Order: sequence, then structure tokens, then C-alpha cells
Amino acid sequence: MPDSPEGLPEDFEVYPSSRDAAIEFTVALSSLKKVLKPADAKTHARPGEAYDDFIIRLALNATNNNAVLYRKNDSAEETKIQAWLSLINEKSKFTLLSRMMPGFQGLSIQQLREIALLSLKPDSITSLVDILADSYGVLLVVEPGFKSMKMDGCTFKLSQGTPVVGIALRYNRYDNFWFTLMHELAHIYMHYDYLDNPILDDLEEDNDSDREVEANIIAKDSLVSRQYWRMAWNVRADRKQLLDVCSRAEVHPSIMAGMIRHQSRNYKLYPELHHSMDVKSAFGFAND
Repeated sequence: MPDSPEGLPEDFEVYPSSRDAAIEFTVALSSLKKVLKPADAKTHARPGEAYDDFIIRLALNATNNNAVLYRKNDSAEETKIQAWLSLINEKSKFTLLSRMMPGFQGLSIQQLREIALLSLKPDSITSLVDILADSYGVLLVVEPGFKSMKMDGCTFKLSQGTPVVGIALRYNRYDNFWFTLMHELAHIYMHYDYLDNPILDDLEEDNDSDREVEANIIAKDSLVSRQYWRMAWNVRADRKQLLDVCSRAEVHPSIMAGMIRHQSRNYKLYPELHHSMDVKSAFGFAND
């Protein structure tokens, strides 16, 4: 858009730009109305925004950014994911316009570990948005997913090259938040050149693609070294020893407990550590 204000992303539009886009907008509007109800608008709309206006905004965002966000699928689940991605994309662009950020220079393994160490201070979780933006050139957008949406997070890059991480807070747990964040950052570290199209992550899905296996390994290694992971696994039945390993490994006990629960498929372990933090409330969202 040649008359866009300075700094406005080139692919930011308000109305469908062509007849084809108008048709896609109509189709998207119909799909969104079928899947998203007024209760969804209450959770995700702007203050004072009516249900119809909310749905129109999502349809406009989705169709105007279909090259970045859309996977063609008419299922209700896919429509929810597209709507959520639309919100992540919109919020990331407005955030980019409202703050000064350094250009993205890539991420290193050492930087991933630096970021992971921030998990030791749960009370500072909301500062991650500023830290990732100011120190690493990465936009973090936390936006709860729609009800029953099977998605944990995503990553993609804006037209300027700024990488975006979206977190859906699918489970209101500290360990889930941090593993999802590190998994998406691992994608940026390894797969930045491929982020013109979004990587969408349902971490409960058994995905054995090389890309997802690599991201899981990097995320896990960033949170706890392999040496300390082996030690924690060996003493997993002894809470006192496990907490001692967590202290030495510099990993939050809730995160270690979550990883052991997942690895062992024993979700009855460590109930006292499992819900260690109300992450939604920390980010200002109502806990459904």
C-alpha cells in the first residue's frame, strides 16, 4: 500500500482488495459465524466490540493474510485455528508499530538457555514480552485459544522479518507455557527461513517429522541439560531428591515435573507441582 503510514506493514489492509478477496471474505465470514459464538467474542473481542463486528474483523484479517495464515480446510477445528492465528497476526502487527524493536539477528543455543533460565522467576512471567522484544527481536503474543481448540502455539515471521511466537494457553500450567514457548523459539532458531508460512503446534499430537522432533529436543535441552535430565529421571520417585536435582540444574520444579509426567505417561505424579501457577490470570485473562 503506497499511501500507508510510515512503518505500517505492507500487507496490512482494511477491506478486501479484489473480487476474489471479497469472495473469500464472504466464505470466511460464514464459516466463522458457524463456529464462533457470542461467548467467544466476550473472551477475545476488543472492549465494547459487538459480536458481529468481531466476526467481521476476524474474516477481514484472515482473508487479507491468507498467504501467511490460511490452510484450506472447512472443518470447525481449522476455522478456530485460522481465527486464532488471525488474532495473533493482528496483535503482532500493532505491537510492532507501537514499540521500537531491534532487528532480528537470529537465536543461538546459548540465548535459548538464557531465556529458559527466566523460568526460575514465575512472578516475572509477563516481563517476557518485553525481554523477548527488546533483547532478542522476537514478538511474543499470548492469546488464549478458542474453546476446545487443539493448538498449543505457533510461530511465523512478519513481512519485515520479525519472528512471532503465539501461545494459546491451552492448559493453564506453568510447565506447558514454558515448554510451548521454548518449542516455538527452537523453531525460530532452526527454521527461521521457512517461517513465511506458520508452523502450528499441537504438542499432544504424535508428530514424528524431523522438524518437530528437533524442536522438542532443543526445547527440552534448553530447559534442562541431558546430564541433569538423566539424574532427575533416575530419582523421579523421590520428591526430595528430585527437588535437589532441580536446584542444581537451575530448572523450575514444575517444569521438571511436567516433563517427567509426560515422559512416563503417568499424570498422577506430583499433583502438588502440577498446577503451580495460574498463567491465564497472570496475563490478564479470565480463567474459564
